[in-house]
Order: sequence, then C-alpha cells, then structure tokens
Amino acid sequence: MNKKIAAAAALLLIYGSSCREQIIQIDSIEKEVFLRESREGVYRNGKPLFQFDNGHHQKAVNSSRLQYRIQTDEQDTCLNVMLEALPKSAGVHITTSIDYRSPGELISGMNHLECSRLEGKRLWLWSSDNLTGVIINLDQE
Repeated sequence: MNKKIAAAAALLLIYGSSCREQIIQIDSIEKEVFLRESREGVYRNGKPLFQFDNGHHQKAVNSSRLQYRIQTDEQDTCLNVMLEALPKSAGVHITTSIDYRSPGELISGMNHLECSRLEGKRLWLWSSDNLTGVIINLDQE
C-alpha cells in the first residue's frame, strides 16, 4: 500500500512540475510583437490601442476583486479588466471580463484569454481569436 502511495505521489510531482513548464505557442506575428511590449494597456493587431501613461492617466487596482482599471484624466478613454482568477504560470487560460472604451473604439465582453507571459503580478493576456492582448500590473504601485 505504501509503495502505491509513493508511486502516486511521484507521478503527481512529475505531472505538477510539467504543467508549470508549458510552452507558449507563437501562432502569429501580432502575438510575437505583443509579447515584446512592456507598457500596460490594450493592443490589437500588433499595435497599441491604449497604453498607460502615469502623467496623463489614472490607474486603480483592486487586488481582492482582481480588478484593474486605467483611464485618461478626462475619462474619455478607459480600460477595465476583471479576472476570474490570478494565473499561477504562463500558458494557462483564464476567464476575463474586458471593457475598453474610447472615441471610435469599443472592446467589451467575457473572454477566455491565455496568460502568455507572467512577471510577478504583471500579466500579458492574449486572445488569438481577435489578435488582441492586454498587459496589466496588479501591483499596487
């Protein structure tokens, strides 16, 4: 019986460690370009739509609700992101509610996004369906 438990535990450790080492597939030039970006904001088709600028934007993070928001001082452009869960590694998919509004542009809805890159609480979330990515930082800076 103890040998069976030890074998099961060993398999669990092997499986658990292999899940953390998931390979991120670069399936488009837009995703490759997005993953090289570092500024918080929303990106579509390999180009920034809205990037956080500390001098012109307000940022709010609610860590307990996993909510992130940036908006212009004039409040005419806003990005609001809510996560179902905080990803523990790159390669996992999470349900995310995104609402981005600016004059002439609207992105809104629930999405199942890939966490394509993870550095501390900075996340690169990607949708291959519409070539859209979001970089958020959930640290309370």
